[in-house]
Amino acid sequence: MTKCSQDWPYSANSLKRITLGPGATPLKDARAAVDAAVLASYGFTTKKDSVAQLPTLNPEVAANIEKGELVAAPAVPENYLEAKPLVTEDCFRLQG
Repeated sequence: MTKCSQDWPYSANSLKRITLGPGATPLKDARAAVDAAVLASYGFTTKKDSVAQLPTLNPEVAANIEKGELVAAPAVPENYLEAKPLVTEDCFRLQG
């Protein structure tokens, strides 16, 4: 158990209940702000399913590479102390 989880009085399930329950809360506001920032950073819209918008990223990145523009690969920042728990083998794959 990490120190953070020892000191934190809320479980993941209790936080989920807070964000899914009725009414406004600061946690819901923060979650909505993060969601909006992530969508904006990828140029996604809330009018379409997020997963359905993922395939548009690869051709866009490929076109930027062709134009000689700087493209950053997805990665954990080098100064992040414990990157290993963040890296998994699962990923989004196109069917077909």
